[in-house]
Amino acid sequence: MKKSVLIIALFLALQPLAFAQDKIPQFDTRHKNIYVEFLGSHILAGVNYDMRLKKGVMDGIGFRAGVGGISTTTSDIDSEVSLGIVTFPLEINHLVGKKRSSFVTGAGLLPVYASFSSEAGTLDDYEYITGEGFAVVGGFLSMGYRYQPKKSGVMFQFHWNPLILRGTGFNAGWFGLGIGVGFK
Repeated sequence: MKKSVLIIALFLALQPLAFAQDKIPQFDTRHKNIYVEFLGSHILAGVNYDMRLKKGVMDGIGFRAGVGGISTTTSDIDSEVSLGIVTFPLEINHLVGKKRSSFVTGAGLLPVYASFSSEAGTLDDYEYITGEGFAVVGGFLSMGYRYQPKKSGVMFQFHWNPLILRGTGFNAGWFGLGIGVGFK
């Protein structure tokens, strides 16, 4: 009797597993990259997240979002100037190439948070200036080469990245280099 109850209990416990086999969960198979970028749209350096919008492909339309920037301080005997810039590039991009190598093109906006402070003067005449703000300072274009893994592994990107900044116009001599990891 105990053996029969144990067999029936085991059968009832395993029954949902037998029926669950036709309900295989669908995982997100969009190709993604996380990489560090030097120069490019971050001005100096930053980290990016890039993803294809269509599942199951390594090419096509996607997007990139990142954060990076620069911080510097200069000083001499009578003054000190500090500047901090945090960049948040947002890009819509397109990859052409169904294998590991792709031609990447894109266009994006460059929101920036900046802070500035300046201290100057002598004991009798001292001046302190400070300011900070958030703004979209321009845009950028991307054209270049990307090597990415089919499933997961190292990715590499080199691109021409002209910046279009408010007040200064088109800066065509800007390049970017990215290295990171790609995965599905």
